[in-house]
Amino acid sequence: MAKKKERKDYEIEAAAAPPRKPSSVTMKRRKRRRNSKRTRRTSGAVVAPGIICDDIIRSIFARLPARTLVASTTLSKHHRSMILSPEFRNLHCRLGPPLPAPHIAYIARAKIKSGHSKVVSAFHSFNVAAARRPISCDAAPAPPPSLTGPKYLGRKYINTCNGVVLLAGGGEHRRRCVLWNPCIANSDKEVVVPAGCKRGDRVLGFGYGNRTQAYKLLLLSRTRDEDDLLVYPLGDTAGAEQPQLRTVFSAGKHQGEENFFYNPSRKPVINSLYIDGIIYLLHVPKELILAFDVDNETVTTISLPGKGHISNEYIEKARLMEMSGRPCIETYDWKRRTLWVLSVDYQWEPKCVIKSDKTYNNGDFDNYSITGAWDCGGGVLLLHVYHDFGGPNQLYILHPSTKKTKVIRTTLPCNLMPELSEYAFCWGYKPTLVSPGSIIGEHSQEEGHTTTDIFESLNLLNEQEKKKGHEATLTTMCLMEFLVDIMRRLPENMQEVAKMLRKCL
Repeated sequence: MAKKKERKDYEIEAAAAPPRKPSSVTMKRRKRRRNSKRTRRTSGAVVAPGIICDDIIRSIFARLPARTLVASTTLSKHHRSMILSPEFRNLHCRLGPPLPAPHIAYIARAKIKSGHSKVVSAFHSFNVAAARRPISCDAAPAPPPSLTGPKYLGRKYINTCNGVVLLAGGGEHRRRCVLWNPCIANSDKEVVVPAGCKRGDRVLGFGYGNRTQAYKLLLLSRTRDEDDLLVYPLGDTAGAEQPQLRTVFSAGKHQGEENFFYNPSRKPVINSLYIDGIIYLLHVPKELILAFDVDNETVTTISLPGKGHISNEYIEKARLMEMSGRPCIETYDWKRRTLWVLSVDYQWEPKCVIKSDKTYNNGDFDNYSITGAWDCGGGVLLLHVYHDFGGPNQLYILHPSTKKTKVIRTTLPCNLMPELSEYAFCWGYKPTLVSPGSIIGEHSQEEGHTTTDIFESLNLLNEQEKKKGHEATLTTMCLMEFLVDIMRRLPENMQEVAKMLRKCL
């Protein structure tokens, strides 16, 4: 009984005694646990032992294709904010993988007509003809990204820069253009150049300065006495003030001469291409190329190579192309057509030559023009288009050798001959996550979302127009896939390709 009483008295004293102060080791452990929980809540991601740090994940993600990164934004809020950050977009532009070779990136266009054959809308579809999907894949291929609606009427493809496509036009749209990243859904943004410019304004190109990290538009302004090249900075590069147009090239008109940038029919004769911080403009009547440095805002004039000639009758067909990361162009001297590549130091190097032969009727050789050229690693694939669309398109495969260039020439079937106005090659395209909203500024991006709800009732009509557009551009899509199938077999199986073309075409 005495032992029980002593134990009970001890328990009462222990309960009445003040709590003991935890040791320093215990306090450190508790503090470490609280900090760990706080980190989990603020980051929005579940942190587990052995997790890879964000720097390593960012480095891995920057080397993934753009489509894969878009799907990865659904992993968590933490991954989404990291992928959509401006720092990561710039990193992905530098480290992101290019499209698989061979490939053809292009815009397919179609006009949507109503029941009374009146054009009411326009359809622009971005496509990449590349490796085929696996045969075992049962899922239907997703439709290519597209833009459809009346506001895209009169818009034409101009050029592409860092995965963003520029669409612009003349007439009432001469001071308006559309920036669109096909890898990002609902990403198209309209840019309006401020008023007060001279008449005849037209958007010519779009580029990015690697040193200044700024996007800029290149415009043409025409008056009776002179033609000017103007540059318009995009985004917040000008600070809080409204970006201002700046003249970077001016060409006065002497008495009896036509305007510098226009031919006698008053049609623009400019075709643009962006590569590595330079916007190249092709000026057909003057037989030169203008190279605009986006960083320095300087213009360099480059004469066309050799004694080449581009007839004014085919100004609409003449265009700059890209081969092996450099600009290239075709010239013609009535006996041969030559494809030239422009080097880094602005020197022209001949790539291939096509001579006139007896298989052409009188004058037929004059009516052909190279619209697309691709280096297949030993063979060059050339697509010719008949200018008045009354004759067949031609396909050339040239294989240079030590003695004589081997030429394979064939005629494309009539069901693989879309008109030149129905497609445009996106030379130098590389998929990225650059958002047009981030280019023109966040304030413009927020304004675009305020009006989207108004047009929700038109979604059904837009889907119907998209269906018509996909059907109208089917010929163009088949042509591009056909060209890529041929390039995939070159140069190793050139004889096999020649036999296939003779047998099928």
